[in-house]
Amino acid sequence: MLTFRPREPRHTAGLPLQSIQIHVRDHKQRELPVDDRTLEAHYGGFVLSQSRKSANEARRPALAAWYGRAARETQIAGCVARVFELGPEPAPGDIDGRRPSVVTWQDGEIFYLIASGEMSSDELVRIAISLYP
Repeated sequence: MLTFRPREPRHTAGLPLQSIQIHVRDHKQRELPVDDRTLEAHYGGFVLSQSRKSANEARRPALAAWYGRAARETQIAGCVARVFELGPEPAPGDIDGRRPSVVTWQDGEIFYLIASGEMSSDELVRIAISLYP
């Protein structure tokens, strides 16, 4: 179902794996080629997304897309990563809700994204690092 071997975090902040989804259709319900599929692992408090793309295609969502107001750079296993902080608690009645904390990076042809509406970005970085030996 995938053309890459997904990485599994050794550190999950004590959260068990709840579900794994492989996206086999796009937003228009067209079947995706095996090369374009995304794996999402849901751990309750965070989600880990992994997808294989060309190196250039993986770079754009990892290093050019915006997932929050301001990004800071860090390293995940020698790869440049961007970290977006968890947004403030929304005002009552705010329909947009809280901005999640997000960590994104590219490792060759693989794009990684870890996001949480509850956990700090520092905790997500620890999870990201634990994907590597």
